[in-house]
Amino acid sequence: MADADVKALRAKYVTACALEPWGEAAAVAVLLGFRAIAWQHRFIRHVNKGGVDWPALLDENWSECERFLIATAAGLWTGRPCGADVCKVPFLDDGFYETWLAMVTASRTGKVPENG
Repeated sequence: MADADVKALRAKYVTACALEPWGEAAAVAVLLGFRAIAWQHRFIRHVNKGGVDWPALLDENWSECERFLIATAAGLWTGRPCGADVCKVPFLDDGFYETWLAMVTASRTGKVPENG
C-alpha cells in the first residue's frame, strides 16, 4: 500500500459526500487529508483503496494526540467506542484541534470542508 491509496480513498469519500451527505466518509476524509498522521508509513500501510483497517491502525504505537484523532475517526466510522477520550481535547495543538473539530463537523453535516 502506498500514499496513493490514502489519496485515492480520500478522493473516493470526498466524491461520495459531494453526491450525497455521508457523515462517516466525510469524517474519515478529513483524517485522510491530515498530513501529520496520514502521510506516516504506519498509517499508510493500513489503508487501501477499499478502506481503512481500523483495528490494525489502532494497534500501532501512536502519541496520545495521534491516537485520539485516529480513535475519533474510527468511532465515527464504525459507530462504536474506539477509545477517543474527550478529555484529550484541551491538550491538542491547533492543527490537531482543527482537524478533530473538522472531523466532528463533517460527521454531522456529511460534507468534507474545503480545507479539510
